Amino acid sequence: MDHDGSMSRMLRMCEWVMRLAYTNLLWLLFTLLGLGIFGFMPATTALFSVMRKWIQGHDQVKVFRTFWKVYREEFVRSNVIGAVLVIIGTIIYVDLAYIYPTSWLLHVLRFAIYIFGFLFIVSLFYIFPLLAHYDWKKRFYLKFSLLLGISYLQYTLSMLVFSAVLFILFAYLPGIVPFFSISILAYGHMWLAYQVFKKIEFESEQQAVDVKKRLPSFLQSKRVNTQ
Repeated sequence: MDHDGSMSRMLRMCEWVMRLAYTNLLWLLFTLLGLGIFGFMPATTALFSVMRKWIQGHDQVKVFRTFWKVYREEFVRSNVIGAVLVIIGTIIYVDLAYIYPTSWLLHVLRFAIYIFGFLFIVSLFYIFPLLAHYDWKKRFYLKFSLLLGISYLQYTLSMLVFSAVLFILFAYLPGIVPFFSISILAYGHMWLAYQVFKKIEFESEQQAVDVKKRLPSFLQSKRVNTQ
């Protein structure tokens, strides 16, 4: 029995290795399909969407079909959001590169830019999970990515630590970067973000139940005629 269990775990691990390698190569392929610049955002959104399916327990999801479907549907929206992020990131970089603290006012300004840069990085952690999980208007992704990153700071810090550990690992094992780098990072971030989404949805349901309990009984039992 122990031998069968060990063999089952080994096969399961090999299956996940193949999944992660396959999705990583798909990400590279679809990024190149969009000439890199226009392919990065939709390809990464598609990758997170596949990871979300797996995390939800849909092990038999058709990976290529899902990848291609999300890539096409999110091509414009994700690139618009990506353009906004590039503009914000460029402004932060230029400010940090060319603003020298020669006076106390510039010291304060530089410190404010550091804070803004940190908040920008925090929002980046949630952009792709939100794109994969919710269908919103474009402005909501930027707004709620920052709100979630600050409100659930423990998960955000976990993403930061996870990313740092992976970067150190890839620095020592650069040969695995083309096969597992983005897919492992996406799975870890999507898993942590999905825990946040579940907490939010559970809290929303609890609030709805509490509101319903406080309603008069006739409002709970009858549908209000608004016509």
